[in-house]
Amino acid sequence: MTNKLIKRSAISRRKNLLSALDKAFNELNQFTQWLGFTPETVEYNCCGSCLSGSKYVDNASHYVAYNIQDKQGYNQAYKENKDNTTWDGYPESHVGEYIYLQHRGESHASYKLLIGILKQHGITTEWDWSSDIKLKVYLTKYANFNSGV
Repeated sequence: MTNKLIKRSAISRRKNLLSALDKAFNELNQFTQWLGFTPETVEYNCCGSCLSGSKYVDNASHYVAYNIQDKQGYNQAYKENKDNTTWDGYPESHVGEYIYLQHRGESHASYKLLIGILKQHGITTEWDWSSDIKLKVYLTKYANFNSGV
C-alpha cells in the first residue's frame, strides 16, 4: 500500500465520484488483496446477479464493484441535479450523488483497509457491516447531504 497522503484540499476539489472510484480501484488493484471492478473492466456486468457470475468476481476472495444498473442510476441522479428536474411537479434532488458497490471480503480488517483507501481518495462509505448489504459511497465533500439517505 502506498504511504502517500492526499491533501485535504485535493479531496475537496474532486468533482466526480466515478473518477475518484477509478483512482481508488487502481490503488486497490495494485497494492492490496482487493480487486476493484467497473462495468468497463469485468464481463457480465448488467446487474448484481450477473456481476456475481463473472469469472473475475467469482474467483476473488476480496472484490468491490459496481454494475451497469448502478452506474445508470448514478448518471441519472447526476443529470437531474444539473437540469433541476421535477418528478410529478416536485423538484428532484440528489445533491452529492452516490453509488452502491457490491463487495466480498474475508475479514473486518480487510474491510477497514478498503474503507481507508476509499477515504484517502475523498470517498465516504456508509455500510452496516453486513455482507448482504451493498456499500453506499459518495464524495466526502457531500457527506452532509447523503448521510442517512
